[in-house]
Amino acid sequence: MKYAGIDIGTTGIKALVVEENGKILDRFDRPLKVYNPRPAWSDQKPQDWWEGVMDILGSISHKYKIDSIGLSGQMHSLVALDKDENVVRPAILWNDQRTTKECQEATQILGGERNVISEVGNPILEGFTLGKILWLRKNEPDNFKRIKHIMMPKDYIAYMLTGEIGTEWSDASGTACYDVKSRKWDLKVLKSLEIDEGLFPPVSKSYSSRGMLKASLEKTFGWKDVKIICGGADNAVSALGIGVFNPGDCMVSVGTSGTVLGVTSSTEPDLEGKLHYFNHVVDGTSYYMGVMLSATGSFDWARKMVATDDSLEKIEEMVKSSVPGSKGLIFLPYLNGERTPHRDPHARGVIFGISSLSEKADIMRSVIEGVTFGLRDSFELVKKRVDVKSAKITGGGSNNLEWVKIIASNFKVPIEIPEINEGGAYGAAMLAAVGNGKKFEEVSKWIKVKNTVEPEQTWSEFYDSWYYEYKGLYNDLKERFKEIDRQVY
Repeated sequence: MKYAGIDIGTTGIKALVVEENGKILDRFDRPLKVYNPRPAWSDQKPQDWWEGVMDILGSISHKYKIDSIGLSGQMHSLVALDKDENVVRPAILWNDQRTTKECQEATQILGGERNVISEVGNPILEGFTLGKILWLRKNEPDNFKRIKHIMMPKDYIAYMLTGEIGTEWSDASGTACYDVKSRKWDLKVLKSLEIDEGLFPPVSKSYSSRGMLKASLEKTFGWKDVKIICGGADNAVSALGIGVFNPGDCMVSVGTSGTVLGVTSSTEPDLEGKLHYFNHVVDGTSYYMGVMLSATGSFDWARKMVATDDSLEKIEEMVKSSVPGSKGLIFLPYLNGERTPHRDPHARGVIFGISSLSEKADIMRSVIEGVTFGLRDSFELVKKRVDVKSAKITGGGSNNLEWVKIIASNFKVPIEIPEINEGGAYGAAMLAAVGNGKKFEEVSKWIKVKNTVEPEQTWSEFYDSWYYEYKGLYNDLKERFKEIDRQVY
């Protein structure tokens, strides 16, 4: 048996071919373009995803016979199809912040935020799918009238591969119109907001089959009887891919966005609305998760500004040459607003404390420290609900051992680096295996830890005080962010 796992990310598509024992046979990548028509707005063309997937599957077919394909994809992003099942407009992405007014209005109609969380498990946030639907209805009524089907990115790819429309519980959890506790579309919410429930696809288990690969595509690729597995939301599938799916397990993901995820068997959401509460891809489990919008996104921006010609290895050495606290620099990583814990679409990035002593190494370290503090905001909330003894790390930031040490010292728990650290694509391959007959207990044996990074006690003590200053800086500026946003945009 050979399985393919495909992850539809924000900046690119990643695919793996994996053997029955979990060994990776091959990797494939294709870049994606994000369109920003206005500050804090993000669009993407579903056709770009499809062309990238077709290109990758073509490359795979030249070398391998595939038995099943699992899917993973960015959460929340809105794909709208018309009655002819054509894309109505570019997808509005998870990190888009245009829907504040619609989210506020919907929350008021539904009786306030606490009522919303009690009903669906989460507040209605700018990044979630529901706000985008309401925004389209108000601002693009002609496009809205054309909509026949609503889905998420990996579900669109599943539809294109099989001709079958559907979603599964982990991606549905991020729409704000799905009851995470009962695992069903929330008809009360949809009726109150006058949204046709028929727009939403059927919901199935993450490891169930969406259908078989279309005959026309089987002919194109020279395959036969290829099963397409529903897959899951990127963070849930990434967690599975590094072995985080039992209650008490914890994942920190340092990708374009940053997440901290703690697995639970509880059916109780965070009524304060600071943490997301979503279904996991494994039966009987869900997870609490905090999200920051610009993790390696902040790092990539800083690298482009001050370290364009430096390799990642050189940047890591530069960061090591600086000191905790970056010689007085504090970076606020809010390039596109922030979600956890501030839920502030007006927040923006700041490098504070620049002096004549500041060097490139200090700037890069301050960015890494600022992103880590953003992750710590989420971790401090997660550990109140999940008994975390250690955490596994994934994402591009996990390749920088100095960064991992900074995270461990802030979290004050060991951080485990998996031997296979391929994020959603590997988890999608695991779901492809489970959907083709294997058990989760079997595929969990694929996971091995390569390295464990322990906290540095002196760093932990220093970062406690520096984290306090970081939080204070945001509090000092939050009203200023709002005023500047009003004047400029």
